[in-house]
Amino acid sequence: MDTTKIITLTIIGIVSMAISLTITQLILRKEKSKSESEGKIRLAYGILFFTWVVVFSLLNFKSLSILNEYIDTVFKTNEGNSMIAILKTSVIFIGLTNVWMIVWYFITKVFTVLFAGNRNEANEIENNHYTLFLMKGILFIGFVYCLMPVFEILLRTFLPTIQTPFYH
Repeated sequence: MDTTKIITLTIIGIVSMAISLTITQLILRKEKSKSESEGKIRLAYGILFFTWVVVFSLLNFKSLSILNEYIDTVFKTNEGNSMIAILKTSVIFIGLTNVWMIVWYFITKVFTVLFAGNRNEANEIENNHYTLFLMKGILFIGFVYCLMPVFEILLRTFLPTIQTPFYH
């Protein structure tokens, strides 16, 4: 049971990080094209990318810790086809993690427009205005970190309930 749990969580963690990195690359592809000059990556893009890595690492850590509890519960209840149930729930958790990350990224963009005005991110990276991305990164990480309990409640709605027998 422990070996299966460790292998399953490791595989799910690797897949989740790969999917999150792919989504990050897709969303930041326009900014990345402007970030390279003379083979060097600009500091502004580095801060932007680092922010995304921190955010999806925080979210994936939380989803994997709740998935760990789910795997324990599934194995203790001895349901048939426990691996299929674990696979379904892990796909839901990965999807919710990435949707949560994308939603808060766009909300952060809206708040950045309120604070710093409407700026073209590709031009800001090209001009290496890293302070804008530092502010935006702190805002993005702060939103995700402060709303981590809400995300945890959202993930826990998919956990099975265990009926405890009360004897009279």
